[in-house]
Amino acid sequence: MAPAPDRSRVKAQLAKTRATLATAGIPYAWLDAEILVAHVLQSSRERLHSHPERLLTASQRRRLSRLTARRAARVPVPYLTGEREFYGHMLTVTPAVLIPRPESELLVELAIDWLRTHPAARRIIDLGTGSGAVAIAVAKAAPRVRIVARDVSAPALRVAAQNIARFRLRGRITTVKGDLLRGALPADLILANLPYISEAQRRVRPRELKYEPALALDGGGDGLSLIRTALTLAPAVVKPGGALLFECDPAQTRRLVRLALRQWPSAGVTVHKDLARRDRVVRIQT
Repeated sequence: MAPAPDRSRVKAQLAKTRATLATAGIPYAWLDAEILVAHVLQSSRERLHSHPERLLTASQRRRLSRLTARRAARVPVPYLTGEREFYGHMLTVTPAVLIPRPESELLVELAIDWLRTHPAARRIIDLGTGSGAVAIAVAKAAPRVRIVARDVSAPALRVAAQNIARFRLRGRITTVKGDLLRGALPADLILANLPYISEAQRRVRPRELKYEPALALDGGGDGLSLIRTALTLAPAVVKPGGALLFECDPAQTRRLVRLALRQWPSAGVTVHKDLARRDRVVRIQT
């Protein structure tokens, strides 16, 4: 039998995919190429480099070509592969949910730190849970807590429920369809990653964002519409001595601090930076 053409091998397919994406102006085309080829082969990126002569079948090459074309059209990679890693956990994602961002891991870290210093805390609300990424990461790190994962989107909650089941956390995380904090029971800690994209930001947003649910992005005129409402409702929900953590855009932190102090004049309000050293989370200690 004649050897397979070199173009069918991993090395050649990586180069072809990378070139196509680079020509389309995709940043980090090499990384996306590796992820897509590994996904088609149901392999890891590491194995691509250790086995560059591995062959792709005709069916795999056709599938890779389709995925590459969609990525070149700016469809986000997690929507093509159906998964995204967050805080070391691989999550299912679909176009019904916002793709978990690395900067949101700061919410998890701050929540874990707060729980360490408040060992009696048991009940958490994850507001705007989306895929359930934050709730799952906190639940895995803090086995004693119970979390209510709230979202206004029923399709998003179905994805969250899949992820919760995947990590065997159904006994500790409950999904609730609800509008912000309306009807919520008291909680020791409220985590909020609500939509905070402003109208001005939407006009210049990257093309990839058009594939993500507008409901999970649109924060109103100044980006703080939902956060402002949540802060108004929060005093009736957060327990005395409890805390709230709000993720926001770096440009919004000063306004968010003022809004928080308007609700809790004597609260301890602090701003925390993400790994890029940008203001990202406002913590309110009541």
